[in-house]
Amino acid sequence: MKFYCYLVFAFLAFVIPLAFGGAEPWGLLIFNSICLAFGFFILFKKQHFCLTGLSKRILVVLGFIILLALLQLLNQHNFLQKPAFLPFTLCRYYTLEGLSWLFSLTLFYFAMIQIVARTKEIKVLALILTISAVLISLIGITWHQGEYIHAFTGVSMFSSFGPFTSRNHGSQFVMASFFISLLLWLPRFIFGQKLRLSYKNIWFFTFSVILFFGVFFTHSRGGVIAMFLGLFTIFFISILFLCKERLYKVIYLLFAICVFGGVILLIVKYSSDIGLRQFGTFSDQARLLLYNSAFSMLKDFPWTGVGFDAFSAAIDAYLKVSLKAFPRYLHNDWLDLLLSFGYIYGTIIFMLIGAIIYKLFKLFAPLEPQKQLRLAIICGGLVGLSFTALVDFPFHLPACAFVFFCLLIFASMQTFDKNIKKVVIPLFVKILLVLIGLGLFWGNIQYFRTWRAFVFARKFAPRTRMEQVEANLKYPSPVFIKRVLLARYKTANSKDISAEEKQQINKETHELAKAYLKIYPKDREISQFYLLTK
Repeated sequence: MKFYCYLVFAFLAFVIPLAFGGAEPWGLLIFNSICLAFGFFILFKKQHFCLTGLSKRILVVLGFIILLALLQLLNQHNFLQKPAFLPFTLCRYYTLEGLSWLFSLTLFYFAMIQIVARTKEIKVLALILTISAVLISLIGITWHQGEYIHAFTGVSMFSSFGPFTSRNHGSQFVMASFFISLLLWLPRFIFGQKLRLSYKNIWFFTFSVILFFGVFFTHSRGGVIAMFLGLFTIFFISILFLCKERLYKVIYLLFAICVFGGVILLIVKYSSDIGLRQFGTFSDQARLLLYNSAFSMLKDFPWTGVGFDAFSAAIDAYLKVSLKAFPRYLHNDWLDLLLSFGYIYGTIIFMLIGAIIYKLFKLFAPLEPQKQLRLAIICGGLVGLSFTALVDFPFHLPACAFVFFCLLIFASMQTFDKNIKKVVIPLFVKILLVLIGLGLFWGNIQYFRTWRAFVFARKFAPRTRMEQVEANLKYPSPVFIKRVLLARYKTANSKDISAEEKQQINKETHELAKAYLKIYPKDREISQFYLLTK
């Protein structure tokens, strides 16, 4: 593996988590630009591409989702229209946002599996991710009341963890990185007797301890439970394949189930101490309201769903109460995937994911014990992040999605699967991929430019701010549309505006809100501006 590949990987591993998890538009722009540039470089540099059985299945799932989302972009809908059998989206801009990072991650995954093949290379990449996570964990433990974010933005966010604006996302990143850190020392500690107490092992063990306790310091209940579910996965797989005697296998499995079941019950019992809140509070009730609304949406759009990432475009019409803290994502990525594509396409996607799990399980039998343990550790990290995706949205945050894809990259390595197939990608397919990537990236640039204009417009007077945000609305997603309406409303109520000007601005704002309500019917915020300016 070339040195520049390590530099690219290190840049993503360090910069994106420190850039507030990559959640800001500028962080997303950096993330997508690096992934696309690196992916296209490898795509045109190599003539032949190697795919393992697992990587082929993963690419099929990702390719299918990307194809559906591209078709949805061509067919915008609103939820008052009758459901169609062709893929459509309720919000083209939300779908474009989600599709841009998914395409970039997929291209990055494809590029990495072409240049990473040996266990030594996996260890180097794991070390880079581990050091990054240790740094994040230490920042979060040292400044656990949003000091990092306040220092850069001036905004206080007490539910943050280090550079992560959400402690849940910080927990997911640190938790997944904890399993990656185990790759550095645990297999060698168990199977390499001569190297058990080496300085490297001691250092790597220290990293794992920091990350283990870092998960608790995030005060995320889901992250703590996910970590122990991942550890149980390692024990379960290790006993299943490393233990030869059937009787001992059953005894050890029962013992592991009892121990980890008891630990998880204790976590639930003392959840108020871990998560600083009780089960059944507003956070949990809000999630249940969102899930019920999602199934109500599925009743109206059962065949093709509401569009990739387009959940929040119509959520206001299905919620019985206003949830300002949960406006954008469903807080369940797996249910969100089903809602995005409906029962028909969603079932196909989950069946393909089932084929990935089946293939991953089949990889263990022919491997030597040390490699079996490494693959079990990777599976532990995948299980942990997959569990948190049931109660949150880690796959929508670049930093967490990046770690998940790194685990997929490690699992897809040729060191675990010798059944390798070489393929040749025709030139026209490469050109098509470049055109799609550049098209999505152009949308990403417009998203960033609009966001930047809105941020810098805050320092202007109301009238100037209104003019600035309207002039720079290059990417009219619902988020920015509402900010335009808000800017107009504040301008109309400014002391510097005459009665005639106020009347004219309110009239224009009313017509603008009316036009946008045709695209996003019953959106509460747009409806409020429509009524306030009537």
